[in-house]
Amino acid sequence: MDTFLRLVQVPGPSWEERPIADVIKQEVASLGFQAHEDDVAEEIGGNSGNLIVNIPGNTPGAPSLLFAAHMDTVPLAVGVRPVVRDGVIVTDGTTALGGDNRAGVSEILEAVREVKEHNLPHGDLQLLFTVAEEGGLVGARALDPGLIHSDFAYAVDVFKANQIYTQGQHLLIDPPELDLTPEGVARAKQAAEHAPVIPPEHLRLDQNEKRILDFTTGAMQDIGLVPEFRRIEWAGTDAIALRRKGINAISLGAGENRPHSTEERMEIQDLVNSTRLVRSLIARAAASAAVGGPAGAALALVD
Repeated sequence: MDTFLRLVQVPGPSWEERPIADVIKQEVASLGFQAHEDDVAEEIGGNSGNLIVNIPGNTPGAPSLLFAAHMDTVPLAVGVRPVVRDGVIVTDGTTALGGDNRAGVSEILEAVREVKEHNLPHGDLQLLFTVAEEGGLVGARALDPGLIHSDFAYAVDVFKANQIYTQGQHLLIDPPELDLTPEGVARAKQAAEHAPVIPPEHLRLDQNEKRILDFTTGAMQDIGLVPEFRRIEWAGTDAIALRRKGINAISLGAGENRPHSTEERMEIQDLVNSTRLVRSLIARAAASAAVGGPAGAALALVD
């Protein structure tokens, strides 16, 4: 929680992420790693590039994982004064909280901190902190895909930790026509809160979808979460842009509630659950090394 409370107080609206980018670099350095900044700032007209962190694995054969979260917030989340009340983090009512997406950033950092401090087994990890997501997934769309070399990628943003969003009968949400305006991204995220639940047996998955789904739901079940499938047209997260670059990515819940509004709130338990899920995915990847490595681990990890 402390990391989240620190991060929401650092300004960083879309195209103006320099302050939060510098803080994240410091957080990463405190873990013993280095955040490399790409050169998209000039291309997109911002003052910061995307940050990429490469963490070598200590478990040969484990699938490599990428965890992504966007650094920027909506303008309403500048000048945040967080208030903790009865297990919930809110604001003083004058701003949004900025949980979208400082929640995802803090959850990723805390999970990696636990892995590092306890010397837990893990495969190669990549952390990606993007810019201008709220402006239409701009930073992720400008990302050089050659910088990414992970088997599975997760955009940690928006939903509850146990929720998996689908498009019709398919897991990977990537419709041909997207409204990538800031308003379109905001509508997609708000719609996610009201998306209907669908039975998993209604899904018709190809092999690629099944691999990442089995891997992800297994990690949820490992920590006592019951996977819940919801149907939506698109998720409004960087997972879309990553998939269009050939990266096997889906969205992973960060636990945000009522984003982009002065009523935004973050339940502390949701922060805990999403952090545990990131850590569980890392642990499950390491445990899978004995059953086939990156190529076969996800297929072997079927509960």
